[in-house]
Amino acid sequence: MSAANLLLVALVSVSACHAAIPDLTGCEVAAKTEQGYVCGRIRNATNGAKYASFRGMQYGTQPLGELRFKELLPPPSFDGLFNATEAGPICAQVDVLYTPNNLVAPLSSGEDCIRINVHVPYDYLPAINATSNSSNLLPVMFWIHGGAFSYGSGDADVHGPEYLMTKNVILVTINYRLHVFGFLSLDNEYIPGNNGLRDCITALKWVQSNIRNFGGDPARVTISGESAGAVMTHLLSISNATQGLFQRAIALSGQAIASFYSYSQSYVKLINAIFLPAAGINPLQTPRKIYEDLVAAPLENLLRGNKVLLDFFGIVSFAPVIEKPQPNFTTVIPASPEDLLNAGAGKNYPLWIGFCSNEAETFKTRLQEVNIETKLRLVPSLTLPQNLLFSANPLTVPALTTLQLAEYFNVTFITLEKFLFAATDSYWKYPAQRLTLKRLRSNASNSYLSQLSYPGENNRSVIKDALNRNWTGAAHVEDLPYFFRFNHFVGPQQENELAPTSQDNKMRAKMTELITNFVINGSPASSTDWPATGTDLKFQNLDSPDQFNFTDPTPYMEDKITYFSNLYNVGGLGSV
Repeated sequence: MSAANLLLVALVSVSACHAAIPDLTGCEVAAKTEQGYVCGRIRNATNGAKYASFRGMQYGTQPLGELRFKELLPPPSFDGLFNATEAGPICAQVDVLYTPNNLVAPLSSGEDCIRINVHVPYDYLPAINATSNSSNLLPVMFWIHGGAFSYGSGDADVHGPEYLMTKNVILVTINYRLHVFGFLSLDNEYIPGNNGLRDCITALKWVQSNIRNFGGDPARVTISGESAGAVMTHLLSISNATQGLFQRAIALSGQAIASFYSYSQSYVKLINAIFLPAAGINPLQTPRKIYEDLVAAPLENLLRGNKVLLDFFGIVSFAPVIEKPQPNFTTVIPASPEDLLNAGAGKNYPLWIGFCSNEAETFKTRLQEVNIETKLRLVPSLTLPQNLLFSANPLTVPALTTLQLAEYFNVTFITLEKFLFAATDSYWKYPAQRLTLKRLRSNASNSYLSQLSYPGENNRSVIKDALNRNWTGAAHVEDLPYFFRFNHFVGPQQENELAPTSQDNKMRAKMTELITNFVINGSPASSTDWPATGTDLKFQNLDSPDQFNFTDPTPYMEDKITYFSNLYNVGGLGSV
């Protein structure tokens, strides 16, 4: 349907509308939301197909002033036509990965950033006020961006929809509050933590209320994310606060028990002790006064405090945390994710659990910048998985550290290169396998385990080129450019990048197909090509675009599974 015909149908349907349709002159494509009418743009997918793109819409009231650390209020209604042709501001942040490596351009940022983007294959966008036929509604992929809970956005510079829009799915991406705004916890009634997770819940409720008007099926929503976004995805899937908001989940390079972060209040106390003075706030005041000072603090002060944390820890500062129920806040994580999983939380959702073969290599340059090797030698316990380090019985930490040093560092010889191997195993690979086993113990829905090891054509990739480095296999974030287009870095489209004219193109086509298969059917591929993972922990090794490779864990993997299972058992978290 052409834009002109779409507008004509919309005008004919005006009598069915509760409010007058605004002037649509000059609007390429429009839709109705509960808040009002929005104007988007018609854009081109990589194969030349048209899609409707609505960007920068508000899914909640902006958390400004006194609302800075509050749970989001519903979005305000508006008259006229909201301009959703371009992305809105991104959330205020200190970006140590994307902007420094030219993966994104410096963009307008601030606290007025609670935005949602909806991308729809054009032929499936219903006319304004038309009653959508349920049989024609498309499944929805709801994406939570990564960035260590501290940086990034849902914008199309990194999350370009051009590949996914060649398929019959709707893509929704969001911005959510980051670092201090999204994940600071004072463990009290003022700031219990997890506002970033609550933002996602508010966005999912917006989807339930509005996605039909964009041609989407609210009963077929897949929540998904990578890295920190995968952690948040999985946490939301094991939370009672999200019942009925989605039906399946994809967690790539992160899960609730991933060990590049800690959900422990012990970790919270440590980072708050560093952050508050760095932000110019006296930590010895009453909780009420600390809260008031945080609300009143200039944005630059809070960003300065977060930078101090990032420069100390390297990658992650604030993160999701176990919280106590508090008035006026939705409780998202009431207990340890380990305990929630042991009790079967999230068992009803099919789950794709992914990791990359050489995850930590992406962060080598950043870890050199913060001199992590020296810090590890001074505090060897920091070589441990972070969730284990801060959640274990403190009396076991010396023994755990001794075991870790013997396993990876020849007892005393700590180097960055060895730490990268240890981090890949302990932060990403083992937690993915541990999660799979926990789900099997609770008779959960199918779990699909995968490893991306495809190195890129001629051992090059978007991420390797951006970092101007090379390594074997695939590292953190290298999966994303195979189903999202990194528009800022790779530049304008010149050809169909899913056409089988190169190995990389074929890998993009394969990953896009697998992702959309899961969103549509609940499994990435046929049961013959990719069965659900069992107790043998077989996984799909995504090493080539030309064939499937469902394989047993390598002897090295089996050895590390045994090692980490024992390590967690010694720490009091249980072998599985």
